[in-house]
Amino acid sequence: MAIEGPVAIILAAGQGKRMKSDRAKVLHEVCGRPMIGYVVDAARGAGAKTIVVVVGYAAEQLYAALEGEPDIRFAVQAEQLGTGHAVKVCRPLLEGYEGPILVLVGDEPLLRPEPLADLLDRQRREEAACLLGTAEVDDPMGFGRILRDSAGRFLRIVEERDCNPEEKAIREVNPSCYVFELPVLWDALDQIDTSNAQGEYYLTDAPEQLMRMGRKVVATNVLSADDILGVNTRQHLAQAGAIMQARIQDHWMTEGVSIVDPRNTYIDGRAVLGRDTVVYPFSVINGAVTIGERCKVGPFAHLRPGTELADGVEVGAFVEINRSSLDAGTVVRHLAYLGDARVGANVNVGCGAITANFDGVGKHPTTIGDDARIGSGAVLIAPVEVGKGAVVGAGAVVTKGRDVAAGETVVGVPARPIGSKPR
Repeated sequence: MAIEGPVAIILAAGQGKRMKSDRAKVLHEVCGRPMIGYVVDAARGAGAKTIVVVVGYAAEQLYAALEGEPDIRFAVQAEQLGTGHAVKVCRPLLEGYEGPILVLVGDEPLLRPEPLADLLDRQRREEAACLLGTAEVDDPMGFGRILRDSAGRFLRIVEERDCNPEEKAIREVNPSCYVFELPVLWDALDQIDTSNAQGEYYLTDAPEQLMRMGRKVVATNVLSADDILGVNTRQHLAQAGAIMQARIQDHWMTEGVSIVDPRNTYIDGRAVLGRDTVVYPFSVINGAVTIGERCKVGPFAHLRPGTELADGVEVGAFVEINRSSLDAGTVVRHLAYLGDARVGANVNVGCGAITANFDGVGKHPTTIGDDARIGSGAVLIAPVEVGKGAVVGAGAVVTKGRDVAAGETVVGVPARPIGSKPR
């Protein structure tokens, strides 16, 4: 099958020893999503049509995480022989392809598509064999330094381990964000060696090698310090999460959502919020949650994965909702739990009411019809249905399979229709 370009190669074979984890480093989550998911999105957003993920350590975890992505292929780096070697293992997959390739690393989740698209465009216009995206940072520790001549032209990259004191003071760094032209890159990679502090094949040697071959190489400062934050430790992971959370909240506020106290609110990267919705402090929106327009969430609300709120729903203080849908106008104001529930429109769920969805073995559904009223402290033991317009009295326990008919009022423990004898 012919390769459709542009192509992106994402390096994700490393173990990330400083994370001290059995999980592949690039699968650690930032705001609810694996780091590599953000890098894949950035590459796609920049225009990449084919994405090759280089795997090594915990490869099976990467296969599972990215399963079903039609534009993703995998190349295996069985031995960790350096970044240049990691790119070379992609050669059989890309045999016959001629054109630009983005080379990115999977542990920079804050990369944005816009500067990557800019790099692809500049590489095409300048007809460069290599275009490096660089950044200027206050603290360059850990990065390779960009060396330029007196006229500002790119000379080479020096990895930090190989820097002399003068080179270490350079603040323009290489965040491992490149556009190369194929097939000339393969020729350059065939000519680099391991004469460096790590004894590895450095991809950073390829630009200098291309210049020796008479090819054009350009380095352009188009990335911000936030874009290039690489995650190598749990501390870095927390830093990336804080920046990503600010981006997520800024996006939704720009789209018309009010977030009363952004510093004390958490919104997952997979959540979708409607305009004129208000999120109050200390609320957690976790996972693939969908919230309609004109909703109110919080304070201290917890919306878990699979929650869907239609327009005008109110979820108040200390309410937890999990794998449940609430139709328009429904109100759950405080101290309630809804799990695996399908709740109709204009339902009122009282303080302390819960759906008891887990019996110790499996999870079971609860269905509540339109205009129903669930009293304070009521317990609905799933599986169970409460019909349209029904009323469950305060403190009532509706046992599993004892459905409440439309328009019926039930009270007591166990719940029974008003006027009937206890069961």
